Amino acid sequence: MKKSIKILFLGMITVFIGTFFQSNISAHADHDKDAIIIKMADIMINLEHFPTADEKKKLQSVLDSASSTDQEKIIANAIMHIQHKSRMEDQDKLQIIIDNTVATSTVSTLAKIVQSFSHGISKTDKRKLQTIKFKG
Repeated sequence: MKKSIKILFLGMITVFIGTFFQSNISAHADHDKDAIIIKMADIMINLEHFPTADEKKKLQSVLDSASSTDQEKIIANAIMHIQHKSRMEDQDKLQIIIDNTVATSTVSTLAKIVQSFSHGISKTDKRKLQTIKFKG
């Protein structure tokens, strides 16, 4: 009887340890799925008035990439065309993204920040962008 309890106990510990490490592996694997969003968040953190030529090249690579989603392309295009603020036509497209994604989504957060951009980034938005860069 003692032997079967010991085997059961060791089995449960093995399952718990396996579950713990599996969640860490999955979380790490998910980090790459937001690589494009992280790249755009990095551009937005220091953006003032309009993107530089180098930033436009990075954004163009998002637009040209087959792995970019439609939402990512809309956001990249909106950032690329910022001139002190985002264009009205881009704001409408960004609003569709905001309305059709989960409120806690990094995509939604980035779309809101791009949509409300005015000459620079607020401290609150900068913290949100830094969180996107850190957590992905």
